[in-house]
Amino acid sequence: MEPRKRFAKKDWLDLGLQRLARDGGAALTVDAMCEAANRTRGSFYHHFEDHGAFLEALFLAWKQRNTLDVADAILQQPQDKRAQTLSDIANMLDQDLERAVRQFAQANGIARAIVEEVDGIRTEFVVGLYRDAGLAPDLAREIAQLEYAAYVGSQIVWPNMTAEDRIRLDQRFASMVSKAFGPGRG
Repeated sequence: MEPRKRFAKKDWLDLGLQRLARDGGAALTVDAMCEAANRTRGSFYHHFEDHGAFLEALFLAWKQRNTLDVADAILQQPQDKRAQTLSDIANMLDQDLERAVRQFAQANGIARAIVEEVDGIRTEFVVGLYRDAGLAPDLAREIAQLEYAAYVGSQIVWPNMTAEDRIRLDQRFASMVSKAFGPGRG
């Protein structure tokens, strides 16, 4: 018989994000996590001081993977490719997870604080892209806020929309912004 692989902190976080996306917040209890992992509570508490510490680590992992790592990948691109690359990457993220994170944050202060921080980071990142493209700061902020609200709203209104359709809508939005606020119009 092969020895069982040790369940690392990253394994708990990966499992937690998968379960949150698939089954919602109820799947994040210590008992539910241990059952899904086929591990003991001791294994869980070896990595997390308490359930709150687990939730904080979980939502910080989501922030890192779905926001900070995305921003880093975008900044590796030439400036003229950044907006399209952001659209491609953001729209390929697990939208079930994005919705589940927001739903859980409605009732959980730890998650809510991290989601609010992520929303600020994401919006400011898009503001920077528009400013780099030559838009005035106030206009860049307004358009970024509208675009981000549309991105989040579309996850809720059209939860089954394909990534390709979301990207197509993003491209249409970018085209409209470019036509309305192109060089000399911002």
